[in-house]
Amino acid sequence: MRFPGPGREFQLAVALCVCLSATGCRHKMKAPPAPPLPPPAPVALVPAPESPTHVQPVPLTPLPALPARSQPKVKKRRPPVAAPAPPAPVEMASNTPAAPPPVNVVGALTARGDAEPAVQQKAAASIGDVEKQLAGLPAATLEAQKDGVVRVKNFLRQAHDALKSGDAEGALTLAGKAKVLLDDLLK
Repeated sequence: MRFPGPGREFQLAVALCVCLSATGCRHKMKAPPAPPLPPPAPVALVPAPESPTHVQPVPLTPLPALPARSQPKVKKRRPPVAAPAPPAPVEMASNTPAAPPPVNVVGALTARGDAEPAVQQKAAASIGDVEKQLAGLPAATLEAQKDGVVRVKNFLRQAHDALKSGDAEGALTLAGKAKVLLDDLLK
């Protein structure tokens, strides 16, 4: 079928318009706005009666008194009771001698600064003697007695520190302990 007028392009445009109108529009339609609300109705006020005739006064009865609320009791914690000290053991006399008190390895050092020059010289000489003995040990003995050698060196280091700080008597004590340990290693 041919329409009178321009050519084929016109016919395609008309066919396209017909197809689009048949499929409908894809846009969402907006709902029409809601009609306006009617104005609020006037409220009729009813006058209150001047004196109520049907209301009779009711006598009020007092409520029963509630007991006074007391504070909750707080339990006081008592301090723990110390157990009584056990009675001292009674010592019995015996013929066996008492055990000697335990020996402290390091010992107590004296107060600083009250050493005489003679004690300082004796401590320095004792430290020197132990160092010479330690240096004269064979390598096999040093290797076999590593723990003992470390203890001797530790006492010597402490003796040097005590001598530097002015504690000559403490240094002499520490050098003596190092000598005893070294003598035990040589046995």
